[in-house]
Amino acid sequence: MKRNPYSRYYVPGPSPWPFFVAISANGMAVGLILWLHRTPSFLLMSVSLSCMLLSTFSWWRDLIREGDIGFHTRFVIKSFRDGVALFILSEVMFFFSFFWTFFHNALSPSCELGMRWPPPGIRTPNPSSTSLFETGLLISSGLFVTQAHKSMRLKDYDVGPFIGLVVTILCGTLFFLVQLREYYWNSYTIADSVYGSVFYLLTGFHGMHVVVGTLWLMVSLVRLWRGEFSSQRHFGFEACIWYWHFVDVVWVALWCLVYVWFGGWLYMWWFKMWDGDIYTFKYPDAKPSWYAYVQEEHAPSWYKVPSHLKT
Repeated sequence: MKRNPYSRYYVPGPSPWPFFVAISANGMAVGLILWLHRTPSFLLMSVSLSCMLLSTFSWWRDLIREGDIGFHTRFVIKSFRDGVALFILSEVMFFFSFFWTFFHNALSPSCELGMRWPPPGIRTPNPSSTSLFETGLLISSGLFVTQAHKSMRLKDYDVGPFIGLVVTILCGTLFFLVQLREYYWNSYTIADSVYGSVFYLLTGFHGMHVVVGTLWLMVSLVRLWRGEFSSQRHFGFEACIWYWHFVDVVWVALWCLVYVWFGGWLYMWWFKMWDGDIYTFKYPDAKPSWYAYVQEEHAPSWYKVPSHLKT
């Protein structure tokens, strides 16, 4: 482990940990596919998960040791900052692809879905129940972790950062447990139409990011307890806060769009508020745009507009 004195940057030597992390991630992916096909391999999953945890721990240990020796100059920290920003940008595009899929099906439901969204037979979860509690948990955790960062900037290394990190970790853990409970009580599965598939992909991958963020917060708490952060040098903690705020923003967008708006509850609240009179136009005015190509006298009974709506 040595640094070129004529370079502003530090180039680490060969490390086995990226290889082991890649192998363990591949093993976990294969184990997940086997579990989805109902032929689970618990041995493969346990070995891959153990290898992932050990490799990640060893990789972090080497990285922290390089910083303690003094290899992380301000130019190296800037490269870390750019790398974390690009990583979060890639995560934004990852979730954008799932939101795109959701909007593609929700804004223009196909005939296989009954031209309706949510599809017939899907009883969507109430956004003012469990998911609202989860939203409050993540928003509160964002406030607590921000307060912890502010306390560290003010050179308070004893009380403020510890309380903020502990409460944030508790909020993240409770969020994950509540989401598992919601999955257990949902009336549909990932195989129930495109709604179930996109819903569980969005919320499931977000839950995985919550778990990763909670583990990262735990690592930051241990490093804070060991005295590895200062008011000026704490980018590891700052990057963790960036990631956690990203998780918060994704969930708020997910709750507003998937649970409230396209879950059918916003329309239901609007319908009840106006006592059913929610139409801003009369059907005869809309006749040229949506059923002018069918002569009314030859239209089937299911196509005709009810007489009480024509007035």
